[in-house]
Amino acid sequence: MSLVAAGRPARRGAAWRWLARSAARDAAFGRFALWLPVVMAAGVALAVEAPFDPPPGPLAAALVALLAAHHLLGRSRLAALSGPAMTLAALTLGALLLALQSEWRGTPLLAFSQTVRLEGRVVAADTRGDGGMMVVAPDAGRFRGPRPRRVRISLRGPPPPVGARVGVTARLFPLRGPVYPGGYDAARRLYFDGIGATGFAYGAPEMIVPADGGLAARVDALRRAISARVAATLGAGATAGFADALLVGQRGGMAESDVEALRRSGLGHILAISGLHMALVAGTVFAAVRLALALLPGVALRFPIRKWAAVAGLLAATAYLALSGASVATLRAYVMLVVGLVAILADRPALTMRTVAVAAVAVIVVDPVSVVEPGFQMSFLAVVALVGFYEAWATRPWRRRALHPMAAFLWGLALTSLIAGLATLPAAVFHFHRLAPLGLLANLSAMPLLTFIAMPAGVVALAAMPFGLEALPLEAMGLGLAAILAVARQVAAWTGDAGLVGRIPAAAALLACGGILWLALSVAWWRLLGLALLAAGLALAPTTPRPDLYVSDDGATVAARGPDGRLALLGRATGFAPTLWLGADGDARPPDAIAGARCDRLGCTLPLAAGHLAIARSPRALAQDCALAEVVVSTDRVARCAAPLVIDRRVLVASGAVTARRTARGWILERARPGGSRRRWHAPPEVARD
Repeated sequence: MSLVAAGRPARRGAAWRWLARSAARDAAFGRFALWLPVVMAAGVALAVEAPFDPPPGPLAAALVALLAAHHLLGRSRLAALSGPAMTLAALTLGALLLALQSEWRGTPLLAFSQTVRLEGRVVAADTRGDGGMMVVAPDAGRFRGPRPRRVRISLRGPPPPVGARVGVTARLFPLRGPVYPGGYDAARRLYFDGIGATGFAYGAPEMIVPADGGLAARVDALRRAISARVAATLGAGATAGFADALLVGQRGGMAESDVEALRRSGLGHILAISGLHMALVAGTVFAAVRLALALLPGVALRFPIRKWAAVAGLLAATAYLALSGASVATLRAYVMLVVGLVAILADRPALTMRTVAVAAVAVIVVDPVSVVEPGFQMSFLAVVALVGFYEAWATRPWRRRALHPMAAFLWGLALTSLIAGLATLPAAVFHFHRLAPLGLLANLSAMPLLTFIAMPAGVVALAAMPFGLEALPLEAMGLGLAAILAVARQVAAWTGDAGLVGRIPAAAALLACGGILWLALSVAWWRLLGLALLAAGLALAPTTPRPDLYVSDDGATVAARGPDGRLALLGRATGFAPTLWLGADGDARPPDAIAGARCDRLGCTLPLAAGHLAIARSPRALAQDCALAEVVVSTDRVARCAAPLVIDRRVLVASGAVTARRTARGWILERARPGGSRRRWHAPPEVARD
């Protein structure tokens, strides 16, 4: 016993020494500074999840106080506390950035559904199949309640050009929150984009004033001209729609089956114009310009042709940003690319963990709310994991082992795809409830086609369009894209529904992401603690309890778990909410193929594992349902009801969409807005209808 007791302090002391040596090594290499964007992102996320809107003034005062404390503590005997003060300052800075973004870029929200005749300028437009979508900044119209800065309107025909002033009669709706607690909040993204209502148009918009000659109008006209050239060369098939998606960011021409095949096969990232596409466009121009200049000895020996090529790549990336629609994901990728190219101009390594950290800080400052969106998380997790791995690989002696060039290429492609896929897995499963078990195979087959055929040919086609010589490169691009679609369809067919895994807890995703960051950002041996975080995340992943009841925020759509353990639907079976509910439940059935409720003129019922759920359509039915049903859902206010669980209009207005789970102690209700909290992007309670 004494030997054991004596050994404990020694072991504890050894562990502390190991941790101290690891911390000292990371500090010596400046790795702690790399956690600054991580802490800033955490501050943004905490501010997003807070039950109230953090005020900018107190946050700014707290930031100044923490920075002053960091400075003073660093010069005192309490220097060890300067690090925690700086961490709190970064956390506060993230929350402050979100508060300022809400103040400067937010919008008044439509209070309730209404039909409006409005006039305004078209600020964005997109073609979607036979119809389209436009975003209008209204400056006239009889809105009941606040007038949003922008409204997004679906059209049955092609949209008018950007910059035009139009008049339209539209049915507008308040922004909808998440379809279940913890789900993606589309209203939040729309709010920060200045969009305060969505709806559809009655008829075609009336052109009041043609498009102005502004930059946005000229870019939109150029995008339309490029789409017309693509259609003229490739026809109206799948490859033309795919080419449109990659060249000008228009996905409307793609069939939904092809989009789903890309997602299931693990190639969905190709559709999101992000770092890969930016790198391919800028890289193609960079390599072409550098090669052309290198063929001129008088220029190559006297001038910094690498920097000239970097400037050309930067200009190409800027043009591609404008052509592709400058979405949030594309802007994020552009910022990352600019940081890398500026590093070349400054004679610094183009892609290191420091440049990634600078890019992350820049993106957080430009668009703080993107931190909680899947695009930001997946792109930076992939880049951080790849840079961290190859930084470690570069120091290993076996990296110099000779390989055949083709073998080295295939090995590098497989390794890169594997690392990026594994790094993005926690965020992908958390947000989309799906993984791609054959994603490595799909990427190994498709990425060479995209990297060496499709995108370079697309860049050449864009450069050749002013001269009318785009046909040949567009044909080459079409061949590459057709092959990619063939790979996606085949791999998706092999995958089937095997990739659908359902919801995982937020804690599991956070632990796994923390483990990836710890492994990548540290250079000391304590980086292996990241494996423990990953293991903890994997252990927690299957522990999410599945709700037994889903109710949309308007009460019009309900899903309940029946005696067979699967969900049954009531309401709009083809709507957006049922699709997400089934995905979160790990159920591969299409919503319109699920047997629904039994209904009559008095109401509807859904079977439960014990008892049934009732939706009453008359006071007489409500009294009977309250006496007999296990759960009662009503779109009206229910004064008295003896059912164990009652979800009425008051609950839905206060809480948004809700889920419920049956336990031994009764029903547990989860709310999209816990405690009835409302943030600026939450629409006010509907007070009127027409």
